[in-house]
This record gives sequence, C-alpha cells and structure tokens, in this order.
Amino acid sequence: MNKQQIKLASILTIVGALPFVAAVAAQLAGVSAYHTSYFSLTYGAVILSFLGGMHWGVFLSQAHVARINLLVSSNLFALLAWLSLLMLVPLTQYLIQITCFLALLLIDRKLAADGMIERWFYNLRKQVTLVVVVCLATLAVLTFKHAL
Repeated sequence: MNKQQIKLASILTIVGALPFVAAVAAQLAGVSAYHTSYFSLTYGAVILSFLGGMHWGVFLSQAHVARINLLVSSNLFALLAWLSLLMLVPLTQYLIQITCFLALLLIDRKLAADGMIERWFYNLRKQVTLVVVVCLATLAVLTFKHAL
C-alpha cells in the first residue's frame, strides 16, 4: 500500500470506532441504556463480522504460510457476535463482544508477527481495539448501574 492508501485505511478505521464513542456519549447524556446497548452491540456484531471477513481475505491470499485457520476462527467469532445479540443479559452481551474483540486482536498480533499483515495495521488495530473495548466496558458498567 502506498502512503495515501495507508492514510485512508487509518482514517476509516478510526472513524469506524466513533459509533462506540457516540454510544457512550449518548448514554452519559441521558439516552436510555436500552437504546445505547442495542446500538453499540448491534454495531459491534457487524464490526466483528467485518474483522472476520478481513481474516478470510488474508487467509485466502496467504493460506500457504498461515499457522492459524482463519476461515474457522473468523466464523467462530462472527457466530459468537451474533450469539451475543441473543443473550438476555446485557452484561453477558458486552462480555462476549469484548472477549471477541480482544481475541481477534491476539490473532492479528500473531498475523503481524508472521508477516501476514502489515505492522502499521496491527498497531492501528491495537489502538482502535483499546478504544472499542473501553467503550464497551463503560457501556456495560453504565447499563449495569442503570439496571440497579
């Protein structure tokens, strides 16, 4: 990728985290926990599936050097994301998604170490995943407090 493409990918990745930040801001501003939970968890499931799709692309182009079957792991995390939406307890939903985001980041760390994804992209993923996980954890705490 050239510098302009890297810049665009970085901007789009950062913008992709803004709905999580907006959900926290909305809940702090008084929007109901139900609405912010629905919004953030649904968006989270979409993003987790998107990340799985990226792993499919990496695996399809580099299966000969992959030490992880990304087709299996990406499906697993997409299904867990979907399952999180079926849970009745919001805290469980948030914990499942937080775990999925962190697990996918660990896979990306391995992919970066193996040279299957660019180091700049892994570093960006670390930063954005931290923002997303903090937002989801904050929403979980706020939602739990609201339920009491």
